[in-house]
Amino acid sequence: MKFLPSFSSLLYILFLLPNLSWGQAQETYADEQRMQQLRRKETMLFKPVSPAEPTQDILEIVGFGLPSFSISNIADGTEESYVHHLRVSYPLQVAGGRTGYQVVFYGTGEKIPYSVVKEDASTLIYFPYQIHDQLKSRVEQALSARKKVQLKITIKPSGLREATWLIN
Repeated sequence: MKFLPSFSSLLYILFLLPNLSWGQAQETYADEQRMQQLRRKETMLFKPVSPAEPTQDILEIVGFGLPSFSISNIADGTEESYVHHLRVSYPLQVAGGRTGYQVVFYGTGEKIPYSVVKEDASTLIYFPYQIHDQLKSRVEQALSARKKVQLKITIKPSGLREATWLIN
């Protein structure tokens, strides 16, 4: 008889311990998830903005406008003061008289948060300066040969922003 209560206690402990450890594992997993979210928020440099619905524009490009050149830095006395940022911008000439589209070539080492930015009536499309000469000459060659040149701009709720040149 003395064996029976201790055996039932043993059975109770055997069933209770796995449930406790499973609950602790779930709690540890939830804690780790919360910590990952906090780390992501701490490392987030800007608040991403995405549309509720995906958008896609296909523009027929008829030419580049006159370029503007700019160089900038922040002279705050730190080592970063010696870092200068180059920008070469071209307004795009779009078939149908649509305006407000601009291609911006940015310098080496710059960090641009979005490849495509839509603000009010203007859309900025960013490309690294390393491809400036090649892209510009390919587009101009295609246009002078009377080939169709399009720029497809895609923005999705997932955060994807893409600008694709279609040169036929």
